[in-house]
Amino acid sequence: MLSENRKAIILLILLPLLLLAKDGEEKIFSFEDDTYHSTELSDLLENIRKNPYDINTVSQTDLEKLPWLSETDIEKIINYRKAEKISNWKEFIKTGINEITISDLKPYFSFEKSSPLKIKQISRVEFQQQNEHLPSCLKYFQKSLFQIKKFNFGFISQKDQGENDPLDFYSYFIEYSHNNFLERIILGKYRLAFGQGILFSPKLGMSKSAEATSTPSKKFKPIKPYTSSYEIWELEGAAFNIKMGKLNFIPFYSSTRLSANLDYEGKISSFNESGLHYDERKKDNVNETLFGAAINYTFSNNIFGFIYSQNEFDHQFQKPEWNNKYSTFGLNFILNKNSYPTFGELAFADDKFAGIIGTKWGENKLKQLLLFRYYEKNFPTWHGHSFSAQSRFDNEKGLYYGITFLPFTRAKINFYFDVWKFPQTRYLEKMPTVGSEQFLQFELSSKTNNYRLTLKHRDKEKYKVVEEEGLIRDLEMTLLRIDWWQKISQIWLKTRYELKTEYLKNEKIHKKGILTYEQLKWKIEKLELIAQITAYHSDVLHYMYENSIDGIMQNSILTGDGIYSFFLIKYRILRNSEIQFKVSDEWFKNDKMRLYFQMVTNF
Repeated sequence: MLSENRKAIILLILLPLLLLAKDGEEKIFSFEDDTYHSTELSDLLENIRKNPYDINTVSQTDLEKLPWLSETDIEKIINYRKAEKISNWKEFIKTGINEITISDLKPYFSFEKSSPLKIKQISRVEFQQQNEHLPSCLKYFQKSLFQIKKFNFGFISQKDQGENDPLDFYSYFIEYSHNNFLERIILGKYRLAFGQGILFSPKLGMSKSAEATSTPSKKFKPIKPYTSSYEIWELEGAAFNIKMGKLNFIPFYSSTRLSANLDYEGKISSFNESGLHYDERKKDNVNETLFGAAINYTFSNNIFGFIYSQNEFDHQFQKPEWNNKYSTFGLNFILNKNSYPTFGELAFADDKFAGIIGTKWGENKLKQLLLFRYYEKNFPTWHGHSFSAQSRFDNEKGLYYGITFLPFTRAKINFYFDVWKFPQTRYLEKMPTVGSEQFLQFELSSKTNNYRLTLKHRDKEKYKVVEEEGLIRDLEMTLLRIDWWQKISQIWLKTRYELKTEYLKNEKIHKKGILTYEQLKWKIEKLELIAQITAYHSDVLHYMYENSIDGIMQNSILTGDGIYSFFLIKYRILRNSEIQFKVSDEWFKNDKMRLYFQMVTNF
């Protein structure tokens, strides 16, 4: 083990070494979870970067997809371009949007129209150092997307380490879209999203982020082909979007296989959401059938929606509170959509209730969001992903308040306060528990330097074992993070210092950790290089957002003593083809090296 002095010396030596350009996506996707799969939002932003929006013609609907833009920001862009064409970033600033927000938006806009992509092919191989738990160390992923006039076709497949079937997971679809009565048809695998995501929503995503007044509210297309590598909860069958003036009618049907853990009676105890299938007997052993319809009605500046579905699993649940056959009803709405919106969703499923209501107000320098949610215990959350303080959003009630404050053009402050209660028993916590979280982030930018200060504090009741005694204990977590970007010619250097503490109040047990890294990003016409070296000395878990190849959204977990590094290169070998390579490793730990190689082709 390293001595305390040697650890400190290593940390100090590593500070001025290496890598990254100011990255607005980190503010959105950096959260406390060990992630690998990209979310629908991260995939969307990646596609926009490859084919940026023309700022002078992009629609309001597409602008709403960018999480850095508020309703008033979108209104400013639309109103400004009615009078004048936006030809460069200096003119974009004249719209009145904050310069830090504009800096986050730069990868997603251009000032001329680009041709839509007709073909996208991704082939990826991932190698992990072999160990006794993974006899096969290769992972393979491929995605093929084609567009022919009004038709889109897609096929996605994936094989994880240790699996033998090259098509262990696959997704396929045929999509027809047109601006007429039959607006969209999807045959194959797809996903649904309505309202604020209580009944149906993309399963991967985040509730809270540094964009305190935009991320909590959901904005998704109602139906979309399933192109994620997340290997569960996709729907398979058919979905339609029929447009009749101000009314949209969306019928759907699905029958799909799921991987579940069954007890000796054949009842479902849990679902395998890892995507790892080492035992073929536990793969695709449960069938889920559902059908239903949604109606959305738009008038003036308001939207109302209604959802109904019938859901059935062909196995009963081990937990008696969950029925394998049930109905769902939902009502969602957005009032005063383009200025100070009030939005929400109320839903009943399996005779249980869930609801969320929020409102936004303020413009220019101060924007605010207030959000209340209540989810009854054992509410079926299989296809939903609503705002929550936990991964599974049942058995919770809470209040969220977020502020975005723009004191001057090159400064931005985001703050939120969230308080919640789990009214019924939960996992090992055999009594109601409560928690709260406060978050503050201050950003300041100049032409060659950018600074970001992040402070987060969480206080919650949690089941913890101390000296072989398991009790519900009061746990406090505090995070202090400082980021500094410096531009030198075509190179951006980023430095991070992070201090994290955990404290059990009654037991007076205090743990802490420090993490620091240097990151370098260099980008020229055909080549992009990113390198990072991280040093950490910690008794707690650090979650670090990590740049990766296209299609992977990575938050790595680091704890103990160590040095972690990665090197990423993206090189465009032809006009429409790019090779991507990444290597990462924890220097003093076995079986931690990973190699990624990917070919991306767009036409």
